[in-house]
Amino acid sequence: MTKPTIMKKLAPRKSVAPAAVCAGLCLAGAFDCQAQLTPAQRKQLGTFFGNRAEVATVLGATDGASSGRYTVDGRDGNDDLDFSLMKLGGGGEIGSARTLGDSGATWHPVLMGSIGYLTGENDISVGALRGNELEESALALHLGGGAALHFTERFTVTPTIGVLYGSYDPGFNGRNAIGRTVEAAIDDETADSVGVTPGIGMAYKLPWGKNTWKFIANYTFYGTTDVGDNDIDQGGSSHVFEQRVDLDIPLNADLWGCPLHTGGYLGLTEVAGDIKDAMNSDIWATLHGRLLLNTEGQSWSWKMDRLGIGVSGIAGDNFTGWDAGVEVSFKF
Repeated sequence: MTKPTIMKKLAPRKSVAPAAVCAGLCLAGAFDCQAQLTPAQRKQLGTFFGNRAEVATVLGATDGASSGRYTVDGRDGNDDLDFSLMKLGGGGEIGSARTLGDSGATWHPVLMGSIGYLTGENDISVGALRGNELEESALALHLGGGAALHFTERFTVTPTIGVLYGSYDPGFNGRNAIGRTVEAAIDDETADSVGVTPGIGMAYKLPWGKNTWKFIANYTFYGTTDVGDNDIDQGGSSHVFEQRVDLDIPLNADLWGCPLHTGGYLGLTEVAGDIKDAMNSDIWATLHGRLLLNTEGQSWSWKMDRLGIGVSGIAGDNFTGWDAGVEVSFKF
């Protein structure tokens, strides 16, 4: 069965989430009120914003971080930081099953893609940069594909490869002398990066009466390179691991002639490499619940086979939160 999924999550409420879309303003105390920055300070500034660009790009591309309104607790006396992450993406198997030699196994081609857009606007109230404003945005575009290898009806291994583009705009609004010095140092600079994203996923289906359990494990490597011409040092090597247990429950009810399904998943996401170094938290859990309509066979649904809503609760080291959104999937 081929089932590409397009998911759009809309988060109307504030939540506290993967901390370092945004390491705190740890560099604030390093600057004195002077007319120009020293080479060492400019390098520190470039590394600071480069780390933020790396985290924003990876979180915007990975399925391990959901969209939402995030508030990150301040660390070491710094301010809380607010961010909004909007994501649209999905992926799945395309076309009919192909045989895999004489093994009895089958395979499907896989396509996947996502768009993530992160924005943040924060007033700085502590440290040498207090009284200024940090305003930033990041765009992540991810496109890839692979092959879903069905060794049995229940067990699937899916190697994938993708390309990633990230663009980060580190707006800084200087309202005093030191703020204007920092603003001048990064004025009109945008950090751009490109990269590759090899990965592998495994999934096992376990029927349980009319219900279906899925046990899923995914790993993706994000290798990015700075392609901009500025002082922002973006790019690096990051690893994202996600484990998920999913349960689908058909209900003895329908709405508008469409059978209802409920269920959800419990996911654990871990990060390593450069993204870990730039984050205050390197592991978080997601508890997701959903209520969906099975729209297969409806004249108005085109190739859409699921439509509904989902909510997620997120918990990690020093943060908690939740988001809500619309879930849509298509079957080709």
